Order: sequence, then C-alpha cells, then structure tokens
Amino acid sequence: MAKRRSNGEGCIYKDSRSGKWKGKFEIGYNAKGDRKFKSCTGNSEREVRLLLKDLMEKHHAGIDISSKSIKVGEYFDKWFYDSAIYGLRESTSQSYEMIIRRHIKPHIGNITFANLNGDDIKEFYKFLYKHGRLNGKGGLSYKTVKNIHLVISSCINFALKRGELIRNPLSTVKLMRESKKEVEVFTRDEQEKIITECKNHYYGMAIKFDFYTGLRAGELLGLTWDCVNFDKNTIRVNKQVQRNKNFSGHAETKTVLGFVYNTKTKNSNRLINVMPPLMNDLLEYKLQQDTLKQKLGKDYHTKLNLVFPRQDGYFTDTGTF
Repeated sequence: MAKRRSNGEGCIYKDSRSGKWKGKFEIGYNAKGDRKFKSCTGNSEREVRLLLKDLMEKHHAGIDISSKSIKVGEYFDKWFYDSAIYGLRESTSQSYEMIIRRHIKPHIGNITFANLNGDDIKEFYKFLYKHGRLNGKGGLSYKTVKNIHLVISSCINFALKRGELIRNPLSTVKLMRESKKEVEVFTRDEQEKIITECKNHYYGMAIKFDFYTGLRAGELLGLTWDCVNFDKNTIRVNKQVQRNKNFSGHAETKTVLGFVYNTKTKNSNRLINVMPPLMNDLLEYKLQQDTLKQKLGKDYHTKLNLVFPRQDGYFTDTGTF
C-alpha cells in the first residue's frame, strides 16, 4: 500500500512483483487535462525518498524533469519496473534486469534518452562484440548481443508508441551475422565409454538418462518422481530447475535455485516415451535413493521429490552438473 505523505510530497510504496520501492508526485496536466506524474524507483524506501525529494526540488526550481531530459539508464529502469516486468516470465524478467544493470546502464546510461542515436548504439555494440565480457577477457557472443538488442528494441518501441521518442535510433543499426558452427556430437565409442563409467559416479544415472532422452539440463534436474510413470514407461516434462535472482532483502545470496513452471518453448512441455530397459534402471536407482532418504532422515529434502538431486535431496545446480 502506498504511504500517504503531506500534500505535494507525493507517495512512496513497495512493488510486490519486483521488490523495488517506488515513488511518484504530480507535475501538472497534459493537453487532455489528465494529471501527469513523475516517478522514480530504488532498492530501499530511503533511497526513493531522497530521489523523490531531489526530483521535486528540481521541478519546483523550474528544471525540466520530463522524459525529454531523462537519461537512458533512468528511462530503461522506469520502463522495466513500471511496465515490462508485468508481461514477462520470471526467468525472462531476470534476464532483462541483468542486461540493463550490467550492460546498458554502465555504457550508454548517461546519454539523454531523447538524444540517443544510431551511432551511439553502433559503438555500444562494437564494444560488446570486442570487449563486452564482464571479466574484461574478450567480447560477448552474437547471441548475447542479440539478446541485449532485443531489450533495447523493446524499450525504444515502447517509447515510440508513447510519443516519448519521435524517431527510432535503431533504424540504421544492424547486428553482425553469426557464422553457423557445425554441431559436435559424441561418437558411438565415446558414448559407450561414458555410459560404462556412469555406474561409478553419483550422477551416473542422470547422465545415462540424459543420453537417451535428450532433456535440457534444467529439465533433467527439475524432473520429479510424480512425473515418472513406470507403468507406461513415460515421463512428463513440465518444469525446470533454474537459478533465479533473490528479491528477498534478508537472504545472504543474490540468487536461489528453484522450480520454473514453464519450459523453454511451448512445445517443451511434453510427454516422452522412454525405453523399458532404461526405466528398469531408473526404478533400481529410485530404490537406492529411497535407502539414502531413510539413512539421512530429516536431513533429506523430501518435499522437493526430485529424481536427480544432490545427495541430500536438494536441487542440483546446472553449472555443477
């Protein structure tokens, strides 16, 4: 709920979806007679209170604080937290937030949004291709730059529709074409060697199961026993495990592992037929897992019901796997 303040001081509230604090105050009326507001976003109530105070002081002093004077970084933040985040999947919204915070704001964030032009964006992309990695060791992949371009394009199209930009700075910008790479696969001999070694490794059954089902890592590690049908020799893929941004201000880690109940594409939510011999191996694996559960007792994360968890039943990170 928005916190009521004295007349003319605007309001401050915490957004339940993003976890961000927001503030706004009235700056006048548009041509139709509707009230116009100026808003700001921050990580804490105190930060927003100070931002709001600064904006109000500038407004009362006659300084232009409309979208014509707003910086690129400010506009992208406002667009993301006030509009875009509500139409995105959780995993996609985290990707957008990271792109804005790590790439857009540090490099073109201080340019006045209304003055952003094609040359600015071309130079930005050129930098990303050559030096864009955060560790300073080389450039970003074509796909990553394409993802950044998608975020920029989405925000600019939003501004064009609202009349806050009169020209599209992307109209003269083209992305580099990625040369197609030949897909490398294991030879049959390599596959046999890996599967033979699986019996000696804790994640051996997971690796073997992946060889014969082709699941993505997140899908494999997000598979739960209620989605396994031993009678019909099928599995249902309807979720994945993913490391998500932790919006809780009390947690020690910036990200947490959890289920995402939407797979990569619409067709990714599917039923897979599994060879009976592999399902027999999976049933034997389940009996071994049940023995481990009894041994660990309350220290085992039984509620997650994962097929391929860590030894304590908790999520396995895809990077670790």
